[in-house]
Amino acid sequence: MGDVIPLIIDCIKSAASTIKNSSDRAKKGIFALVAVVAILASLSFTGTRIAYKVDYSGSNIATVSSKKQFNDAIELVAQMVEGDDVASTVEEPRFSATVVLGDDINNTQEVANAIIDNTDEIVAATVIKVDDSVVARGEKEMVDTLISTRLNSFNCNEGVCTSRFVRDVKYEDGYFIKSELDTKASIEGVVNSLGVVTEMRKTTDIIVPYKSTIEKTNEQIVGYSKVTVTGVSGVNRVTQDVVMVNGEVQSCVEISNEVVVAPVNEVVVKGTARTLASAKQKQQAHSAGFAFPLPSGSWQVSAYYGDGRGHKAVDLRAKSGTSIFAVADGTVIQSGWNGNYGYCVTIEHDDGTRTLYAHARQLCCNVGERVSQGEVIALVGTTGQSTGNHLHFEVIINGRNVDPAPYINLD
Repeated sequence: MGDVIPLIIDCIKSAASTIKNSSDRAKKGIFALVAVVAILASLSFTGTRIAYKVDYSGSNIATVSSKKQFNDAIELVAQMVEGDDVASTVEEPRFSATVVLGDDINNTQEVANAIIDNTDEIVAATVIKVDDSVVARGEKEMVDTLISTRLNSFNCNEGVCTSRFVRDVKYEDGYFIKSELDTKASIEGVVNSLGVVTEMRKTTDIIVPYKSTIEKTNEQIVGYSKVTVTGVSGVNRVTQDVVMVNGEVQSCVEISNEVVVAPVNEVVVKGTARTLASAKQKQQAHSAGFAFPLPSGSWQVSAYYGDGRGHKAVDLRAKSGTSIFAVADGTVIQSGWNGNYGYCVTIEHDDGTRTLYAHARQLCCNVGERVSQGEVIALVGTTGQSTGNHLHFEVIINGRNVDPAPYINLD
């Protein structure tokens, strides 16, 4: 810049001397020349210069210093883009001169990038290599989507998953001629044929059932059952590393097993006593001399007196039709249907004690009839409110039920 300005000043001085001695027509020409020199001086002084705007495919894509620079950019595009005869895909630009600052001129790389971005037949694409062999090439966005979909196709919601292909799969990005890329269907087939390893860290809360502990007590009748401690299930948090191939579990390694909530075991108290009668009550009952109301070996106790449900009898399970005996001599005071008892017999014995035999299938005695100990008075059944064939046997003294067990030697 320092060399140009003195030169321009010398030219202006020379022109001024010439103008002084020239004709009018010559003066006009000299004045025009001086104006041009002045403009050039101004451009030189401000750092501006003549350049060319590039109109490409209907858009202003760059500013170049010369048409040659644009041609250099085309050669660079040919090096950047994969495909045959890349230059033929580049459209013919239009140039328009402009005055710009030096910094506003694009470099050749920028011009090449602009050509690629504005050429429909050139696209950003990805080459897929499997074990270093090219298996497919397609537009980058499409390939990225297909790869991502395949890798994530075996993920689940049970843990944090990471996925990779079984084989060595690599990707190389670049620019390609669109017509030389594979179809989406072809690429999708290749990608979906690749095996996928999915590694997952899985955390699961597992319910731990509580256990039930039975405590026996002879202070309660057989059949008595009460939960004294309510059972509560626990929770264990198990963390595992799971490896799957195409969704099939290949290995599962437990990393930790943490007790989140410890289980509380249930405690059930059950009665073991056949009777709660005192020693004196047992002695009095034995002295009554009652016989057993069913044949030997034909029965099982299904419920004792006072078994936790207010039961006022002993229930003896037996087959339908089994003979029921009078336990002692006495008079039949009731024989017939008796509500929930079904077919029922009540006998009053000589000491005023009464015995009751309920749920019979058939009655074998009548009211007012005198019966002897061991005489058949009815047959076992399940009439009335009953859940199976059995004898419901009661002992009643002074209008109150007492425990029949010691009277028939079940104590």
